[in-house]
Parts: sequence; structure tokens; C-alpha cells
Amino acid sequence: MPRYTSSYSSFLSRLDEVNVLRRSAAKKERTNAIQQRAEIDALCRGAIVLLSSHVEAYIKELGEIALQAFFDRAIQRNTLSLRTFYHISKDIIDEVKDTSDHGKIAEKMFRFIDSDAHYWSKSGPFQSPVPSARFNKGFSNPKFDKVSAYFNRFGYDKYRADFYSALRSKAQPTQNMLDHLVDIRNSIAHGDPSATKTPGDLRDMVDTVSQFCRVTDQVFGSWCRRNFCAIR
Repeated sequence: MPRYTSSYSSFLSRLDEVNVLRRSAAKKERTNAIQQRAEIDALCRGAIVLLSSHVEAYIKELGEIALQAFFDRAIQRNTLSLRTFYHISKDIIDEVKDTSDHGKIAEKMFRFIDSDAHYWSKSGPFQSPVPSARFNKGFSNPKFDKVSAYFNRFGYDKYRADFYSALRSKAQPTQNMLDHLVDIRNSIAHGDPSATKTPGDLRDMVDTVSQFCRVTDQVFGSWCRRNFCAIR
């Protein structure tokens, strides 16, 4: 059995472009940091945005791998969390919740029956793959608490405890770095010109965030194997 999921392997591959930007910024910093400061900052800002996006993509892909495994391995639906069913159809359910007109509610319920009713059973396995794009909807800006809430969609409510148990004294600094990455990325997206990091800071950020993904891969993969099936 592989040590990590294909999602983590893809994440490592995507880090290459982050490191290309980081190394380019570091080279400019060594040669002429003062005159090339604007270029250095632009490269680092771009790397930060990419790194945050890659973490988000990693978490979503990890969830997609689990959903596909549930279908491929014919996991019995009575073993799944009720929250999983909710998030399969969350878009339609929320539309119904936000609608007051009785006729429109009925219309949306018929749409639910036509598109999603076959997912909603506690007996037997899924008859078709769960639509991962719909299941993942609403997850973005991957701060630690949001990642933990995402795993709750599967019924995994001990992610934080398992993560902290695995990393011990390094867990809190790793969480802080992930949250800091997302905060800086959001500041960049909102046009804050001061939101950047040095190439050295960025190297530490890449290393720590990679550690976050690696440990997350281990604890979520182990939880899936104990409760449902292997995903790696």
C-alpha cells in the first residue's frame, strides 16, 4: 500500500511552480535586492497565491478520492455519516430552506427527487459516484478550522485531535502558518500592496505547509481505512 494518496503526490508536483517563483525571487534578492524589490515582491506574492490554491485543491482532491473509493469499494451507506448525505445535496436542500413559496418548494423537491433521490438510502452501496463538485461546494480559503469542518462532512470529527497527536509540539505552529498563509493570500486578493514575504520566509512557509498536507494525508487516510476502506 502506498504511504500517501495520489492527492498528496499531485500536491508535491504542483509545488514545483511555487518553488520556481521562490528561487527566482531569491536569485534577484542575492544580486540586487534594492533595485529589484518590486519584482521580488511580485514573485513572492504570486507564489503565496499559488501555494494557498494548491492547499485548497489538495483538500478537495483528498475528499474526491474518498468519495470515489466509497463507490468503487461498494461501501454500505448505513455506515456513512448523515452529514455526508446532506453535503451531497446541500445545494438543493439550502434552496428549499430559503424558499417560502409552497409551489416553488414543491418544484425544488421534484428536482431533488429526479436528481438525487437515488443517493438517499441507508441500504446498499451508492449506485453511481457522488458528484464531488457539488459535495465540495463552499469549501475555500483553507484555514485549519475550515479544513476540519470539511472533514466533518465525512463524519470525521476527530481530525484536530489526530493532527495534534501526530505532530505534537509542531502542531500549533503548523496550524498558525497555514492560517497565516491564507490571511496573506486574502490580503493580496484584496489589493494590499504590503502583503508579501521574503524568499526566505516563503521557503519556511512551503516547508511547513507541506508538513501540514503530509500529516493530514496520514491521519485522514488512516481514519478512512479504519472506518471504510483504504484510499491510498
